[in-house]
Amino acid sequence: MFTDDKRNFRRMQVNATANLTTVEPVAGLNYTAECVDLSATGLSLHLDDLLEPDTILTVDIASTHPSIAPLKATAKVIRASKEDDGTITAGLEIIQFN
Repeated sequence: MFTDDKRNFRRMQVNATANLTTVEPVAGLNYTAECVDLSATGLSLHLDDLLEPDTILTVDIASTHPSIAPLKATAKVIRASKEDDGTITAGLEIIQFN
């Protein structure tokens, strides 16, 4: 059940390619990422490059998986880190669905 606390929204583990394009602060930079989970309010990604917090992106996930609908949204980077094993992760908050 969804609640007002965004951390309690149900999350779904996925394995889908996400195409990202920056909107702010610099428009037009393109990234490819692996979406590892998503919810109604955000998504978690694995990337090759570290994104700065507060970066605004367009997100396009063209999934062919039957339980994952294609997703187009504008999102904001709320966390980004490089793990000890070298994996770069980012958490994005969805601002609006496009």
